[in-house]
Amino acid sequence: MNNSEQVSESATLRLQRIFGFSTFRANQEEIVQAILAGRDIFAVMPTGGGKSLCYQLPASMMKGTCLVVSPLISLMKDQVDAANAFGMQAGLLNSTLSATQQHEVLARLQEGDYDLLYLSPERLATAGFFERLRRAPLSFVAVDEAHCISEWGHDFRPDYLALANLKQELPGVPITAFTATATQRVQEDIVRRLGLRQPLKTRASFDRPNLFYQVQPREQVNSQIEAVVVAHPDEAGIVYRLSRADVEKTAAWLQKRGVKALPYHAGLDKQTRGRNQEAFNRDEVQVVVATVAFGMGIDKSNVRFVIHGDLPKSMEGYYQETGRAGRDGEPALCLLLYSRGDYFRLRPFIDQLPDERERQLGQAQLSRMMALAEQPICRRRAILHYFDEEYGLDNCGACDVCVHGVQSINATIEAQMVMSAIYRSGQRFGAGHIVDIVYGARTARISTLGHDQLKTYGVGRDRGKRFWRQFIDGMLAQGLLKSEGDPYPMLQITAAGEEVLFGRAEFVSHQMLEETGTRSDEPSYDEQLFALLKKKRREMAEEAGVPPYVLFSDKSLHQMCNLFPQTPAALLAINGVGQVKCERYGRPFLEIIAMYAAENPEACARQTAKIQDTTPPPARKQTSGPTMDETLRLAETGMDVEAIAVERQLQPSTIASHIGELLQQGKGLDVDHYVDPAVRDEMTELFRVHGLSRLKPIVEGMEGRAGYQQAHIVRGFLLSQGWKMEAEENAGHQD
Repeated sequence: MNNSEQVSESATLRLQRIFGFSTFRANQEEIVQAILAGRDIFAVMPTGGGKSLCYQLPASMMKGTCLVVSPLISLMKDQVDAANAFGMQAGLLNSTLSATQQHEVLARLQEGDYDLLYLSPERLATAGFFERLRRAPLSFVAVDEAHCISEWGHDFRPDYLALANLKQELPGVPITAFTATATQRVQEDIVRRLGLRQPLKTRASFDRPNLFYQVQPREQVNSQIEAVVVAHPDEAGIVYRLSRADVEKTAAWLQKRGVKALPYHAGLDKQTRGRNQEAFNRDEVQVVVATVAFGMGIDKSNVRFVIHGDLPKSMEGYYQETGRAGRDGEPALCLLLYSRGDYFRLRPFIDQLPDERERQLGQAQLSRMMALAEQPICRRRAILHYFDEEYGLDNCGACDVCVHGVQSINATIEAQMVMSAIYRSGQRFGAGHIVDIVYGARTARISTLGHDQLKTYGVGRDRGKRFWRQFIDGMLAQGLLKSEGDPYPMLQITAAGEEVLFGRAEFVSHQMLEETGTRSDEPSYDEQLFALLKKKRREMAEEAGVPPYVLFSDKSLHQMCNLFPQTPAALLAINGVGQVKCERYGRPFLEIIAMYAAENPEACARQTAKIQDTTPPPARKQTSGPTMDETLRLAETGMDVEAIAVERQLQPSTIASHIGELLQQGKGLDVDHYVDPAVRDEMTELFRVHGLSRLKPIVEGMEGRAGYQQAHIVRGFLLSQGWKMEAEENAGHQD
């Protein structure tokens, strides 16, 4: 059924009014329009790419209820709270509700009271549930985390197989499938299993430009994690560890050092997991430490760092977990601490898989993760390549490899030192022992085995153990060595390694340069004001019983601390602030901003200077071009001068001059929308007296009732009505 005729307001206007966004992100508008047209959809959109808006916006415009199938019950309440904060009618149906509450939800569903109803896939397998759905007015079904239906995906869930009956049980109801991670094979499997009919298929870019990817050798893991946490005071972060024991150890380590941190893993009882996650979502703790194997229901938008203390098993898992950082679009750090020993910790889990195809897939996925960690190539390029997307730039500027740079050096002699130690010790020892031989360590094992008598003992004493351990990793990555054996892997020389060992080939080592310290982490917003707004947000969120980010995201607060909005119109122009949020929550924030601006005028001036430094002003007489076109586009949505100025991060006087020139060009804008008719009439008389060439006498003649902004606009209007600058200038001189 085509629901587009039901819409009395364009999707773009509703996007601005309800959700507070002036423009769609990539692929969003195409998906929204296809949903409104009643089409099936398959969309791959990265975490933080705005996929929830793709079904929330049309759900707010169409008759009936959008069913949202989500695998994570722990997320549903937050998703419902977020939708309700935008003024939508949203509910949930899952096992957390009592029988009475479930009955009430079903009754409201039958009446069509919901725009959105979130439910778990298990609910679809309940006897008689599809019969209830057939009696309800449904607009469409949105399947979130659709990769869970594919056995080729990284997070297959048998409960999702019930979704294969949707087309048969709900004929005529469009189905939209969304996922953040899907290779081409997984995509084809999802479309087939859900029975999507001629769906719109769209794959948004997997690139997350705001994320900084970094890999470091894991040495003192808890100290390394602590250093990142300390560098992000009062900012939320997630730490992933491989085992439950590691989760507990890392959480305890951080707690002892004064960090508010809590563990999260499957070994904790359900109530404890729920409390810990809720505390994190509500900013009551700074860090949650979790297992990578246990899916966390984190929908928190202001996570500023994600740390992997161990190597993830797959690129899909790594991408999804790092994707929980910076969902608000603000900068965030993704740090992977890696040791080659991770391979031998993870390999047994893969080898135990009963299906040969699954084992091969798991081994391939693990190898791709090892390559990401070991090879000094752009991290972003490697991630995107895995998802069949090529990165077009030579330097991404947002990963350790691209920022620090890579040097290639002839390391043939060093490689021969290592391989000589391996060869002379019988190729029967692991990397740690070989490092001890080359470095010349004085250990009981070295002495007992007589390896202190080898010719290669101590030949690398001028370099530290850390250098040699990383160097061996590089040799393994480039195929000069292999590490085999169970349970204790031993280093062995490959055919390629023998070519180097015996002088028939050279070995070139690719090493990252040390950090130069040239990157600036100075925030672009007023930090003192941000602290005040963040405190108020938390107080109001506690009173409302919702996570703080449901009120306003960090990105919205940052923009407030940049632009100092002091009126509702200006607040509406802030990213993510729609009409309902402005009315419900806006006034206390405007009061804090106004008081802070009055007490700290120098802070306002400082932020204004920053904006002017980074935003070149348009040419005064410009009558066309992208900057004028952008002002026109925003003006046509009904925004006033101040709101456009906030959106474009320009001065209101600049926007007013744009409006004046657009009026002069006959662009169809309504002058009365910007200037009160009585003020316009009074200014018109002053222009008759003084002419159009100078605005100062006009503003002075208004005696404070209007200023230069209105004068710019009225002059543009008069010019559009046939007034002549030359003639009026002469008339002014005659007077």
